Amino acid sequence: MSVEKDILNLEDRRIAAMTAQDFGALDPLVHGELLYTHSTGVTDTKASWMESMRSGRVKYKSAACSERKVRVFGDVALVNGKANFQAEVNGQPRTLKLFFLNAWTRTPQGWKFVAWQSCPQPA
Repeated sequence: MSVEKDILNLEDRRIAAMTAQDFGALDPLVHGELLYTHSTGVTDTKASWMESMRSGRVKYKSAACSERKVRVFGDVALVNGKANFQAEVNGQPRTLKLFFLNAWTRTPQGWKFVAWQSCPQPA
């Protein structure tokens, strides 16, 4: 299997774990140095991002990603594409239509999700 296919498989596993609130499956995919920059400009660390979901403050109800492209540069893989999230933030339903760029890095424990940055798709 190519690295690009491996990364897309890991992306699918990450999204499935987020929407299932399966933190046991999500945690090992996420690098300890994660920076998750939301479309609002707020940046979470791994600890604060995981806590926002564990506490129920943020619930990802569904997520569909499309037009994903993977580019590999040594031990870093960049993924960009479009995402459509149905979420609940502080009890309020949200529909998020985003462009995203994220990064995975190869570690001795395998590929880890290390960065996310997104912005709203124009109307």
